[in-house]
Amino acid sequence: MTSFTLLLCGILAVSTLAFPTQNSVLFDFTTCSQSDIDAWREVSDTVRKPGMSKAVLALQTTRVYQRAVMFAVINPQPNGAGFAGMQTAMPSSASSHVSSTGLRLQVRGQGELKYWKVVLTDKDQVGTNRTDYEQKFKLQKISDREFETVDLDFANFGAYRRGRPVKDAPPLDLAKTGTFGFQTFGGVYDGYKQKGTGSLEIDSVEFY
Repeated sequence: MTSFTLLLCGILAVSTLAFPTQNSVLFDFTTCSQSDIDAWREVSDTVRKPGMSKAVLALQTTRVYQRAVMFAVINPQPNGAGFAGMQTAMPSSASSHVSSTGLRLQVRGQGELKYWKVVLTDKDQVGTNRTDYEQKFKLQKISDREFETVDLDFANFGAYRRGRPVKDAPPLDLAKTGTFGFQTFGGVYDGYKQKGTGSLEIDSVEFY
């Protein structure tokens, strides 16, 4: 095998690792349209009388790149209660990835909000006083304003209702998932609290 062939194989291997295959992508905000963004809706604590938080998802398009940006403000209650999120229908292609390990996010955070979560809701729970499957994550590079890869194993998604764990709930079943959402929160039931403004820039969400 020539040195050129070896070099070419190396480049192809790195490319395969660095860029997801199209069929593994759940959301690709680098190529999506405004109509895709319009399909997201806000789900924040203003659905309750004391709620004062807000979230917006926008498409940022420059001459160099395109991505989605979720802007949020958390105005929590004194005990830390508060949340702001955006949600959309789960693409039908997701059911073909039930054997995947988890979700991989390419994101960058800025501002005061370093704790976020992904919220998955079963089809029969959408629009109800529902049980969600959630996994929280902390942005590790927010101080450096750098992009980072966040892996969320499906095995680590837990069932919650209004922020409280649901005992004896069945494990997450991706085939039953009806909606996908991003959310940030005040931390009422956590060992930490947060408030103020922040943003989450999102390039993609893919299966791994």
